[in-house]
Amino acid sequence: MGGLIVAGIWGLLWAMFAAAAGLGLAAAATTLLKRATEHDDLEWVGGYNALAPVVDRQ
Repeated sequence: MGGLIVAGIWGLLWAMFAAAAGLGLAAAATTLLKRATEHDDLEWVGGYNALAPVVDRQ
């Protein structure tokens, strides 16, 4: 009978881990969605200027 208690504890730990991972994914998705809707032209210009020496092949 002790094995059932240990299995229940492991199940609870996995459920807590899954809940924490789900909250992390939800936070990441919210951040990405917010960044996609709030378009900032200066951010794109800065990124282009930083990559210009790498991708500019004349």
